Amino acid sequence: MTEEKEVAPETNGQENDEKNANVEEESELESAIIRQVEYYFGDLNLPRDKFLREQVKLDDGWVPIEVLTTFNRLKKLSKDVEVIANALHKSTSGLLEISEDNKKIRRSAEFPVPEMNEERRKDLLDRTIYAKGFDKNATLDDLLKYFKDYNAVENVVMRRYLDKSKKRLFKGSIFVTFKNREEAEKFINIKGLKYNDTELIVEWQGDYLKQKQEEYLAKKDSKDKKGKQKEKEQEKEEFTLPTGTILHFTDCTEKTTREHVKDALTAIGGEIAYIDFKLGDTKGWVRLLKEDSAKELAEKMTDGKLKIGETDVTFRVLEGEEERTFLDKTIEEMVKRRKNMKQNKHKGKNFKGKHGRKRRQDDGDEVPQKKVKADS
Repeated sequence: MTEEKEVAPETNGQENDEKNANVEEESELESAIIRQVEYYFGDLNLPRDKFLREQVKLDDGWVPIEVLTTFNRLKKLSKDVEVIANALHKSTSGLLEISEDNKKIRRSAEFPVPEMNEERRKDLLDRTIYAKGFDKNATLDDLLKYFKDYNAVENVVMRRYLDKSKKRLFKGSIFVTFKNREEAEKFINIKGLKYNDTELIVEWQGDYLKQKQEEYLAKKDSKDKKGKQKEKEQEKEEFTLPTGTILHFTDCTEKTTREHVKDALTAIGGEIAYIDFKLGDTKGWVRLLKEDSAKELAEKMTDGKLKIGETDVTFRVLEGEEERTFLDKTIEEMVKRRKNMKQNKHKGKNFKGKHGRKRRQDDGDEVPQKKVKADS
């Protein structure tokens, strides 16, 4: 015999469905409240939350729930002290104690706050993973909901960046800290993890940070090299020398001096920029001021010879690769001399002798100009 049941009116059925829905929402709300408040007082947040640490010191660890309702994420869930207290009574972690009047909470003495030292940092690194592939419009609530099935998740940090308008936007990647290394390993070994339809890239945070550090150093090294090369090119541009200005001379005697060479060339119209020669040398180089003036000057000599003192000194014009090599080496030496002068000037500013006066450079401190030679 079939038992006859009373059928409620359709409207009553709808009301019951709404009540059941409300119960579900309240249950989710309570879970969210518990999760959020336990995060505030948890191992990760409390040691670095200056404001909350100061509140803990005021009343033997007790913090008014009303104070917590000023925190953004909890405020979005509920600002009702009674609702929050009732939810926290259902927590099974044992992390929090609730006052008899349901208006204050504190962290249980059975859970001392860990000290943030090197060992602690290593422990956190060992149980934190990096995951990428999340929707860039996802919220923290979306991510917490995604990790809801993984009860050992302790914290989720959304990685953000500043866009051109200075807004902090989600990168689509996160750091997830698990309660222990074993749970983190279980997660990282799951094949084909997806968020919506996108497969996630998952690796240890330590490996990710190491890779990024190597990329940063490689990029920095490349940038430094490019910078030095550009600086070198700019310095060379500053010392652009005219071409067709180099004369090489030979057959000098031990008594020939730089002044002898200069006087002889000036007498036939030469405008000298620099003479690379010293007493005792048998050969040297002359750099003239005006472009293409070397050939003109050489044509004023008899068979490329010019009498200097009692000796016929032989001159020839440097051309092509030989000239470019000589000019490049000359420019390098000019750049080096400029750098040395800047360094010496800087040292001179930092050095003070007696009575606070800057040290004067004696004549004996001057360094002779280095000679630049091309193949003869």
